[in-house]
Parts: sequence; C-alpha cells; structure tokens
Amino acid sequence: MFVAALFLSLSPLVAPAAQQALATDGYGAVCSSQVDATQVGLDILAAGGNAVDAAIAMHFALAVTYPYAGNLGGGGFFLLRDANGEAWFLDFREVAPAAATPDMYLNEGGKPVADWSRVGWKAVGVPGAVPGMWEAHQRWGKLPWKELVMPAAALARNGYVIDHLEVKRLQRAAKTFKKDALAARLFYDADGEAWPAGTRLRQPELAATLQTIAKDGIDAMRGGAIIEELVAASDAGGGILRVEDFRDYRPELRPVIRFDWQGREVLGASPPSSGGIFLQQVLTSLDGFPLRLWGFQDVRSVQLIGEASSAAFRDRNKWLGDPAGRDFDLQALVDKDYLRERRRRLSGTHYTRPNSDMPQPFAEHLQTTHFSVVDGDGAAVSCTTTLNGLFGAKVMAPGGFVMNNEMDDFAAKPGEPNQFGLVQSSYNAVIAGNRPLSSMSPAIVVVDGKVDAVVGSPGGPTILTSVLQVILNRYVFGMSPYRAVNAPRFHRQDLPPTLHFEPRRLNASMRYALSTLGQPIKSRSTLGDVNAIFRTSNGWRAIADPRWSGGAGVVATPAE
Repeated sequence: MFVAALFLSLSPLVAPAAQQALATDGYGAVCSSQVDATQVGLDILAAGGNAVDAAIAMHFALAVTYPYAGNLGGGGFFLLRDANGEAWFLDFREVAPAAATPDMYLNEGGKPVADWSRVGWKAVGVPGAVPGMWEAHQRWGKLPWKELVMPAAALARNGYVIDHLEVKRLQRAAKTFKKDALAARLFYDADGEAWPAGTRLRQPELAATLQTIAKDGIDAMRGGAIIEELVAASDAGGGILRVEDFRDYRPELRPVIRFDWQGREVLGASPPSSGGIFLQQVLTSLDGFPLRLWGFQDVRSVQLIGEASSAAFRDRNKWLGDPAGRDFDLQALVDKDYLRERRRRLSGTHYTRPNSDMPQPFAEHLQTTHFSVVDGDGAAVSCTTTLNGLFGAKVMAPGGFVMNNEMDDFAAKPGEPNQFGLVQSSYNAVIAGNRPLSSMSPAIVVVDGKVDAVVGSPGGPTILTSVLQVILNRYVFGMSPYRAVNAPRFHRQDLPPTLHFEPRRLNASMRYALSTLGQPIKSRSTLGDVNAIFRTSNGWRAIADPRWSGGAGVVATPAE
C-alpha cells in the first residue's frame, strides 16, 4: 500500500526540505511540472502500475492540465530502463506530412517566411503523442490501457484549477491564440481576457476525445471522426495534413546512446534527438580537467563547460537530423581520437569564436515538458514531450487539443536560423516523412547496476545544457539532489556565441573575467525546468525545479 507524499514548488524561494521527498527502495517516485498530473502518476503506481503505466497516464494528464506543452497534438521521446536492466528508446517525434516539400516555407525570393513554419495549420507536423503512448503500453505496460487514459478524461471533464503561470502564458499567446475559435472559447472570457488564476477550466471536447481514445486505443487516431474533423480544420486553415498521414504514422524504436563516464553508465536518446550525442561528447571532452578541484564557482569551470558545449553544438547543427538521411557513421562523432583531439583544444581560459558572425535571435522556449518516473521494481522512465512553440501553432483541433508547430524544427532553409537561433544543415531539411532534429534530452544515469538519476528538461537548445549541468552538479561538483537542480545555470551554443546565465550564476568578478576573454555574456531570468529523481542512501528524492510554481515531486512511502 502506498501513501502519497506531495511536495509543491511554490516559488524559487521554497525551502530545500520541501523539495527533497524520501522513499525507501521498493516504492516509487514521480516528478512533473504540474501537480494534478503528478498525482495521476502516483495513483497509477499505487494501483499496481509500473513506471511505464505511470508515465503514460501522466502524459495524458499533462495534455489536459499543461496545454501549452503537454499534448495530444505533438510528440516526444520516451527513454526506459526496465526492471531487468534493459534500455529502450521510443521515438514518437512528429513527422513532416506526405505533402511537405523542401521549399514550402520560402517566399518567391527564396527567403524563409518565419510565421509560415510557426503559426497556423501549415506549421503542423503529424503528431506522434497517442501512437507513442500506445506503442509504449503494448510493449511494456501492465495495467489496462483504459485505466491509464481515463484519469485525464476525468480532469478534462471535471476541470482543473488554473494557476498564475498558466494565466501569464495565455496572456502572452493571446494575440494569436484567441484567433482560433475553440481556443478563444476555452481559454478566454467574452472580453478576450485569459481566465483569472483560480478558475476551474473544463474542456468538454478534450474529455470526449480522451474517452474515445480510452475506448478505441490507437484506432481513434488512425482515422474516424477525430482525425477527419482535424484534417478538415487543417484544410480550411491552409494546412497540408491528410488522413493518410495519421494512418501511416508509426513510432520508432531507436538505439539507446549509452556510454561509460567516470564509473557510471549514462543512457540517452539517439537522433533525431541530439541529446545522447551531446552528453557523450561534452562529458567525455571534459574528462581529465580538474573541474572538481576548480569548483562550481570558478570562472574556468564555466568557460570550459561553455567551450565544450559550443563545440558539441557545432557538430549537432552540422551533422544531425532524421537518421533516414544520414550518410555517415554516427560513431565518428564520439570516436575516442576525435574527442581526444577536441579535449586538447579546450581551455578554461580561452574563448573560441564561431565561424560566422551572423546576427541571430535567441529565445528560451519552455513549450516542452519533462516528467520522470521510477517504480518499486527499479524501472525508470525519462520522458520529454513537446508542441515546440508556446501553445504550438496556436490552433486547436476540433477534438479540443492544441496542435504543434514542429515544422519549424526543420531547417526551412539550411544555413539560416530557426526560432531558437540554431543554424542547421541539409541533414535537417524539410523532407516528407522525416522527423526534425530535436534538443529534447531524456537521460538516465546508472550506478552499480541500478538507476541513480532520471533527468530531463524543456527549454529548446537550453535543454541540452540544463541536463548536462544537473549531471555535472550531482556527480562532479558533489551537490545534493536539491542543489543539483536548483543551482543557477548557464547556456552556450555555437551560434549565437553569447553565454546566457541566470543572475545568481556569475558574480561580478566572474563576469569581468569572461569579458576579458572576449566571451559575450547576457543575463536571463531562468534556464530550464528540470524534473529529476535521484537515488540516495535514504531512498529516492524527487525534485521538481523550484524555479517554477505548480510543479511537484512525489514519492510513495510505506503506510504507517
């Protein structure tokens, strides 16, 4: 029997004790960015479900209670280490529709038109969310499918309470989002204002959709009324989706990126995720440097990690994309000699200028969400899902769910920046049936044959550096689970070359030292929203990032 221990992240000032929930081995832990979804995951564990069951139920719950990122109309990555120690990576990323063409987002002059790939039905990729959850259930689930979907249907029907962060997000998206008739009716009042915090939001259309999915399983998203009405809405809005796109979509089992690092095994996602390769490149490149001796607050540590991250971003943007288009051996990017030569060029007292000075925008996006689960048998799921932009393409399917704008993750024109400022190659061009390159980076760390950490984050390209730094904080800088997540972070990619940092990360002397190296720096309020679970000598600790309210880390503890 389980007793729920629920701990909320109410503000960045929440005391550490409120974030460090304990449970002994033999019980589970759940962590997400939304309290109702976290409770659903705990309830599934309490009902005898395994980590996969809890993750599936949380995914559907987040589609209701976290609509700017949780979804039925998007996709994601599902990393599992099962109770027997086998590791699996399920890619349910969105794909380009069959009618997609490489030049579909270029004007007559051959220039990308930003809004075409970001707003409206033309920006929507074929979603993989429901097929992905169905595939995970068929392979690894334990409880009946209906029991995993109906808690979300109940949340949609009965409503959940909007918090102040969701109000802010709706306000930010209002100019475009409320142009969609269904979104305007659900999320805004008669005057076009977002519902105030404390409102109980009910979503009857979504409730009906989820009930159909609970009853019909994957068939509900292969054809029938839900998909036919969605395609009709796409046609009316200038999109290119067809019923056949949904009928033909299949999740893909991909290789798990797994590598040894300082006596531990790190598990990550392979392309179209750049996460596993990025982690392997950076962590391997940093080996041999005295980071632990220098310490977290030494400017050399910051600059060295930034240099290694920048080098990995160069490879990411040049070489990675859908595996179907790759014409080289991926192992070349993590070859020991290749990374040894990279390590030789790295320095904590040097700034490497990028090859181009092209001015580019940078915007951190949190329109992704991550949740982590472990169960009493030792299985763990690290799952990241996304709509890409804030409320995706700002359009809703008639079935009551927000659609992604994942087509902007392709290189609309290779060599020019996307919404995250990333300049990518022809390996990530718009090709029908392909999946766009992603920064989503679910990760699992194994120590002595047991799961030791389950980590992930939203944040566009800052996902990669957020996950990396939490791992370094825990295992190199020796931080507690809470400090590893709460410690201020920074981000550096190849282009733009600016090192973005949270205000508490760099003191005045560190900022001055970086500027003397020529390293551009810029303060940002927050980076990432990590939801992580760690094993300790006293049991699991579930840490919902204290940067954001509404999150919850939950453990299951023995009844008295």
